Amino acid sequence: MNYIYVLLGVAAFIVILSAIEHMRLKKIALMRGKPNIYAYARSFDCHNVDSMIVCEVYNLVQEWAGEYNGAPFPVQADDTFDGVYRMDTDDLGDIYCEAAHRLGISKENAEANAYYDKVETVKDLVLFLNEQPKIIYF
Repeated sequence: MNYIYVLLGVAAFIVILSAIEHMRLKKIALMRGKPNIYAYARSFDCHNVDSMIVCEVYNLVQEWAGEYNGAPFPVQADDTFDGVYRMDTDDLGDIYCEAAHRLGISKENAEANAYYDKVETVKDLVLFLNEQPKIIYF
């Protein structure tokens, strides 16, 4: 019987933490206003960064962050995965893998990438993916 109380306590703790996190992100979203992909895109050098990567990362991070008051989260290039999103490294890895898969970007030799192990912001992820080679299909 004590196990049930422990499980209920843990479940309640998780629900409370989730609610607090949701309210924190909602506050950030409300302060920023409506999402603006154009302001986000202007954070990148359009001559040297693939715009498809810029858009795909924006969409995936926005999808992960969710909606607040019926609008998607307003992602900014300088958002930190740890600070703003408090994102688990596994979730960041999932976003990286999904973006690479959708855009035909190789995940091989990632250690040779100048941004390897330095991805802290949304912009860093875009630049990391931009430096990876494209997969060529024959």
